Amino acid sequence: MADMEACMKAATPGEAHRKLDQFAGTWKAITKHWMQPGAEPVVGGGTMTNTWVLGDRYLRQDYRDAAADKPFEGTGYWGYNNITGRYEGLWIDTMGTGMMSDVGDCDGAGKVWTMQGEAEFPAAGQKMTKRSVITVHDHDHHTMEMFFTGPDGNEFKSMEIEYTRQN
Repeated sequence: MADMEACMKAATPGEAHRKLDQFAGTWKAITKHWMQPGAEPVVGGGTMTNTWVLGDRYLRQDYRDAAADKPFEGTGYWGYNNITGRYEGLWIDTMGTGMMSDVGDCDGAGKVWTMQGEAEFPAAGQKMTKRSVITVHDHDHHTMEMFFTGPDGNEFKSMEIEYTRQN
């Protein structure tokens, strides 16, 4: 009986999941990508739609940029693992065939998330550590910054996305 109760508790969305509610909806995204440290950013944009799935356990993220020379699509899942007590994310997109995963935490107010992970970086030909910081500015605006640690051991900013709520 105790095992069943532990499983039910682990499977029940809670207050930590509710901190992700502020990201649900459709967002206009303005993107900046730096292909290497010191380079000028490539600026683009698209739409991110975040919806709760599987009984409000995971926030599904669907990104589309149809205006690019090569249309870009990505899908992710973001949730809170009741067992580990940490936020977890998974991301896949049309720029590769690998899956990126992150694990991290947020501040007590739910305004700043710091996620850590690894990803294959084609230019380096190897896995690189990455750090993402999501900062909530207000109900209708948040920013995601992604940093990679290069082969030389130095961290560099590779992406920034400014999100503005559409609905």
